[in-house]
Amino acid sequence: MDMQATRRIDAVLTALERRLDDHDHDAFDIEAGDGKLVLDFEDRAPLIISRQSAAGQVWVAEPGGGWHFDWDEASGTWLCDKRGVELLGSLEDLIEAKLGERLSLR
Repeated sequence: MDMQATRRIDAVLTALERRLDDHDHDAFDIEAGDGKLVLDFEDRAPLIISRQSAAGQVWVAEPGGGWHFDWDEASGTWLCDKRGVELLGSLEDLIEAKLGERLSLR
């Protein structure tokens, strides 16, 4: 994987961590490090967002499934390789399903 892709993945993980930290929320804890973010919710079902350097992807895993997101140069965003949905919107949906409220990650 090239350095630009690595920087892009690390940048999205760092930005997500900052945005999540900005939400003063007691309903989940954030663990960050080693190329991943883990959101631990009260229901003990974590949401894991991780760097997959070899594939140049961001992976999202939660008890209901897992998805791989590729950088789409044309749209300037991360898109799911199977569903075609955008990373931040997908994460907002998953978090809303857990909390019952929408947190903006943009």
